[in-house]
Amino acid sequence: MAKTLNREWVSLECTVCGQRNYRTPRKTKGTYKLDLTKYCSTCRKAVQHKEKKK
Repeated sequence: MAKTLNREWVSLECTVCGQRNYRTPRKTKGTYKLDLTKYCSTCRKAVQHKEKKK
């Protein structure tokens, strides 16, 4: 059987407008925060999204 990994769901928030557009799973062991370039429908362009807890 496959080993289950500890994962938690986190929200990605747009750094420009502050809207939370995406939810993604993340390993709980990592101490780093996600920082991804994603499309924001409010800003209508690809901007940085940072991890925020629920």
